[in-house]
Amino acid sequence: MISTPDTASTASDGDLPTRTYGPPATVVVGTLVVALIFLVVLEFLVIISFIGQRLWRHPEMMHDLVFTLPLIVWAAMAALVTVVCLRVITSWLQIHETGFELRSLFRRTRAARWDEVGTVIAVRDIDRGYTPAEMLDASETAYDGVYVMDRSGRRILAVSSRFFGSRAQEMALQRAREAGVGIEHIDAITPVELRRQVPQAMSFVDRHPNLLLVALLAFYLGHNLLTFIVWGL
Repeated sequence: MISTPDTASTASDGDLPTRTYGPPATVVVGTLVVALIFLVVLEFLVIISFIGQRLWRHPEMMHDLVFTLPLIVWAAMAALVTVVCLRVITSWLQIHETGFELRSLFRRTRAARWDEVGTVIAVRDIDRGYTPAEMLDASETAYDGVYVMDRSGRRILAVSSRFFGSRAQEMALQRAREAGVGIEHIDAITPVELRRQVPQAMSFVDRHPNLLLVALLAFYLGHNLLTFIVWGL
């Protein structure tokens, strides 16, 4: 872990106006593409079985639990993907001199004043290995994560450059600095070291992205296998 002291930003308030930050167009498009993959591409067997056999006419559909189970699971996944998609693309973060507020559909509003914040941790590089996210070109001014922690060490807000952009991160740091909040800059650290130093900075998904991918793969393999056994092709 390489840590450097906080230094004042060279940007002025004119360069960083108080405003609302939302996900960039690339995130919106990417989210919609991923949702399409989850609902259509990975569920292709379910869809062609349902449509090809016209199962909505089958007498056991909606009357027999086992026969209807593949459709129930697909509907549940469709609802979950829709909720996650709307939660991401409708997110907006407002940062001002007295505090900040994060809102979106299907999310509990997070709002706090700067005098409630204990510290802000700005991590330039979280070394997760050679993942697709790591191989993407990132702005030299962006941090992997800016974590706003309360006085008891719990995370209030995580400002991601991928979801809100580097300007939102710079604004959060500048407003925290103006409010007298302590800022710790970390140049490079591994997820394990970050978890050891600040246990609640990263979410479970942040700490275990590969585990999430394995769980998703197992779910889709299981669902397609269930569909093949119950409905056939």
